[in-house]
Amino acid sequence: MSIYDSARALGKEILESDAAKRLEEARAAFDNNAESQRLVNEYTDLKQKFSEIMADKDSDKMQLTEIGNKITELEKIIRQDAVTNGLIKAESEYGAFINSVFNIINATIQGENTAGCEGCCSSCTGCN
Repeated sequence: MSIYDSARALGKEILESDAAKRLEEARAAFDNNAESQRLVNEYTDLKQKFSEIMADKDSDKMQLTEIGNKITELEKIIRQDAVTNGLIKAESEYGAFINSVFNIINATIQGENTAGCEGCCSSCTGCN
């Protein structure tokens, strides 16, 4: 088996992992929830407007306080929304899982003994 075949096999195993399945389920729930999508779109639009005002040296910076308050309010609502919160959590867990896999690969490349390693030892950054 070539290294490329091994990489493809690893990719398939990652897609079949519990973390990947939870992420897929969370994305599907989000994709099927118009209110959650509306909240995230509104939040994204406000963040973009905030950035545009900050970048424009001639803009009225007084708008930033109002927009910043709306952004903070939406962040709270998004965190309380079960669907968006579930997606954020699933993305975070999937990211930690992927990082742990790459940490094992890196440690192995560096010659460390990774036998039995799940990427979460206190002596490494597998889960951090």
